[in-house]
Amino acid sequence: MSVEPLRTDVTGSVGLVEICRPGRRNAIDSATATLLAEAVARFDADPGVTAIVLCGQGGDLSSGADVSEPLPDPASAPWRQTPHARMLRVVRTSALPVVAAVEGWALGLGVGLVGASTYAVAGASARFGFPEARFGYFPTGAVPNVIRRVRPDLVLRWALTGRHLDAAEAAAHALVTDVVPAGQALPAARELAAELGAAPRHVVTAGMAWLRQWAEHTVRPLDDWSEEHMTFDQPPAPPD
Repeated sequence: MSVEPLRTDVTGSVGLVEICRPGRRNAIDSATATLLAEAVARFDADPGVTAIVLCGQGGDLSSGADVSEPLPDPASAPWRQTPHARMLRVVRTSALPVVAAVEGWALGLGVGLVGASTYAVAGASARFGFPEARFGYFPTGAVPNVIRRVRPDLVLRWALTGRHLDAAEAAAHALVTDVVPAGQALPAARELAAELGAAPRHVVTAGMAWLRQWAEHTVRPLDDWSEEHMTFDQPPAPPD
């Protein structure tokens, strides 16, 4: 029996979106990215939902894009048209607050999701990083989402070195907004989402519209540039 790669439910006024690929450390393939974007869009349109929690099953938020999936043909599939790019765009432009719950690993595209979310709650054992440079790539598609909370020069350092950050360092640089004991990220994220969504829905969506307007003025040009310049071309061969 096949297992669905994504689970959603609603508790009170809080919608839950859970990536369910623990055998792949919740790596996100195209199908999962499409389902995640559709789930957030449905909650945006649901008058009974006022906030969204994003999490991963089995201890990791996401180890990034699923590298077992063939890369798109760069000539026929610009990054901005891929399910992964749309997923990040839908999360960061949601009409509702999105609270990421981070336990275990958040790598590459997973860190992009953390940055695209409005808030991020990390368990003390959470770890973050951009491993792409080790494979000959700069994570152009993911990093613009992170500079909504983190200084660009720090994001560049993380992307070029591929070093891992623990929850305390991630919080010190505002990559995550809250740190809780290990194993408590999801309950804490649910609690925060419920608090954020306690206001009338029209007040919540007005606040999120204000935040999107700020992003439109400050980082939207970088979003557009990154989507245009992200490429799936193979990295150059090392010199002899």
